[in-house]
Parts: sequence; structure tokens; C-alpha cells
Amino acid sequence: MYNLVMSYDDSDWSLRVGQKGTSVFSVSRFLEYTESSIEEKLKPISSTVFTFLAELPTVFMSELQTDRGDNLRSFVTVRTGRVSNFRVSESDIRYDFELDHDFGEITLSDRRKFEQAFELGRMELNRTHWAIKQGDLKQALFEAKVTDLKNVQIARTEPNIRAPEEHQTAHTEINTIEEFMNYVLRINTNSDEEIFYRGHSDQKYRLEPSLFRKNRNGEYLYLQNEANLVREILTTQASEFSNDQYMLDKLVRMQHFGLPTRLLDVTSNPLVALYFCCSSPKYDERKNELDGEVIILKTKSNNVRFFDSDTVSCITNLCLMSEVDHKSLNTSQDKSKFNKSSVCRKLVHFIRREKPYFENRIAPKDLERILFVRGRNTNERIISQSGAFLLFGKDAVLPETGFSSLELDRIIIKNKSDILEKLSKFNIKSSTVFPGIEKTAAEIANKFELRK
Repeated sequence: MYNLVMSYDDSDWSLRVGQKGTSVFSVSRFLEYTESSIEEKLKPISSTVFTFLAELPTVFMSELQTDRGDNLRSFVTVRTGRVSNFRVSESDIRYDFELDHDFGEITLSDRRKFEQAFELGRMELNRTHWAIKQGDLKQALFEAKVTDLKNVQIARTEPNIRAPEEHQTAHTEINTIEEFMNYVLRINTNSDEEIFYRGHSDQKYRLEPSLFRKNRNGEYLYLQNEANLVREILTTQASEFSNDQYMLDKLVRMQHFGLPTRLLDVTSNPLVALYFCCSSPKYDERKNELDGEVIILKTKSNNVRFFDSDTVSCITNLCLMSEVDHKSLNTSQDKSKFNKSSVCRKLVHFIRREKPYFENRIAPKDLERILFVRGRNTNERIISQSGAFLLFGKDAVLPETGFSSLELDRIIIKNKSDILEKLSKFNIKSSTVFPGIEKTAAEIANKFELRK
């Protein structure tokens, strides 16, 4: 098992073997392309996790490069060493490292074989990220033809991966609707704060938009093709979006019809969140019902934006930017330099389609934010569900890392069927949460069904 740290800019690692250095890595890219069973044990990020990482050998690899002067030769730079002394500052992980080997540029004459040796997924060579790989690093270097087994000494280590005790956060468990209401009513809020809620039928579900979902190997299912997804539906279903002025409106409609977006539904009505938690029961292999979860999100009122917010326009229009564009958006630049860049001018071009007088004065860090957004009540479902959205920006730091800007409280929900029955007495049921004749008809049929 080993760390794989891949970066578009590998200049921090351009040191002599044995020389110590320091580098920075984004929390948002940590554990990408890592098998889900391992990732679950390494979040939230903690001192215990960092101790584990320091026990692993590390390969430092550049993203795929192309030498245009040498018959378009494709290559990566490869170094090995160790990492230590981790510190987290805002959305970045700062770490120290020491190299023990520098293999220089490795030409990829057989890219597929190289990818298999390092257990690389599709597009992994083209994305800055930090992964944990299952295999033996020494064997991977040999199979990738980076080095001969005789010429490199890398100790094989198998540190114990376990969910540290500090990861086991105790959450309140609730069995009745009365307990839930009492809990919600006891929440203290200031006059400058607002609360939103989200219900999960399985407490293991993550607080992330569908666009950010991954497969078991840690690969993003949709994110790298966001611009293609959006453009294709706007092209094939143009009439559906003809009356939508803002990109937010378009994304809300796409979300409604099931297209993966960077929006996540939340509600200002706690009973609606409780309904969603209980309405779609999930079961384990032994047919036992899985516990659900209601997440309470508290935020300052000035962090809640409306449909016509300039910051919302900046983040929503990221959906039209290609993967290459996203990589070129350097949000660590100062405001002036960032707004003069060609890729920023492209983003401004998209924003001006909905706001013709928009000026290119974007605050780079705003593009990385997670915002609460109140959409326009143009959809029956938004009205009935007291709906709002979480809008996730570029490389937004997700709550599961433990370093998100979101303030969360999680409640474990048990005894779902009884709670669901009680919710119907408050008129919280499928026909009111999902307005439309289909749900109403199904509910009426179920009410009058002949039962033994």
C-alpha cells in the first residue's frame, strides 16, 4: 500500500534526493481515486489519518505531459519518498517530504500497462489528486518499467487501517416524531442566522451533489464531463429551457429531471426533511432496515443568496467550462491577475449571457465556496417542499473531510415506518411533497385497497 500524489505542477518536488521540502495540497482533491472502503476509514481527516499516511511509502508523480518537440512523446516524472508533518490551513493540506529516488521523465510507450501497474483509473493521469493505492509500490515501479527491482529499495509496509476512535462521533438517535420536533424546537438561532435541513434514507449517504459522486474505485462518474452533460441537454431539450433566464434556473430544471448537477436539495421545513429520510426505506443484507439521517445546516443569513446573485452566476456558469478550463482557473491568484486571465474572460463571457453588464471583477476564492441559494418558486415541487439548494463551487471542500465551511448537526432516525405514518397526520405525504396527479392517484388507490 502506498500514497500516490499527482500534480500538474511538480516543481515543489524538484529537489535532490535526501533533501527535505514542503508542499501544499488541496483538501478537496484528497483521496480521489481511492477505493471507497479505504476512503471511508480515512474521513474525516485527523491526526490519526496523517500518522497513517506518514507510515506509507509515497510516489510523487506529475500529470501526463507531452513533449511537442519529440514526436509528441507522452511522459510523466516519477519520484519516491516519504511524507510527514501534516498541517491543515483553510482548504489546504501542508506537508513535508523527503525523496529517496528520482527516476526523472518516464516515457509512456504503453500507457495502458503503466496505468494498470499503478492501479490508475480513467483520466487519473490528467488530474491533480492524492490517492491511496492497495498494491506494493516496488512491484508497481517494476511493472510500469520505471526501474528494475534490483535497483530500488522500498520497504513494503502494511500499516493497520482502521476507523480511529476519534472518527466515531456520537449522534443523537430519534425514534418518534415527538422526539424529532422537540429536538428541532430546542435549536437556538440568532437573528442573523438561518437553518436548512436535508434527509437521507441511509445515514452513510454523503452530503454531496450528484455531480461529485464517485464509483467504488474513487473515480468521478460525471464531474469531468459536466460541460458535455449540460450542453447536450440544452441542445436536445432546448424548448424546456427557453424561458430560463439564469443558469441557476437551468440547473434547477436539470436537477428536477435527474441530470447530475452541482446543486444539492435542502429544505427550510424540518418535517419535509424527515419525510425524505423515512419515505424510501433501505435494508441491509439481512433485511434489517438501515437507519436514516436528518442533517441540520446552520448558516449566517448573509451566506444565503438569491437567484440573481452575482456570486451564484459565477459558480453556476462553471458548468459550461471544460475540464481543461477548470484546471486553468487558478483561484490562488490575486484578483487583478485572475481577472486578466483568458480562462476568466471565458467565464465572464458565459455570465454575460444572463447579465450583459457583468464586469470582470470576480473574487477567485468565491468560485470555491458552498452557498445556500433560494431559487425562484417557478416549480410546484420547490414550493411544496420549501426547497432551497446548496451550490457547490470549483473544488469545494466537502463536509465529510471535517474541514468544510458548513456548520452541521446530524440526527440518526430510527422507526421510520411509524414516523412516516405520523407525518401524514401533518399532511406531509407523497401527494403534498410531490404535487401532481400521479402521486395523488397512487395515494388514493392505496387508501381504498381491500386488505385482509
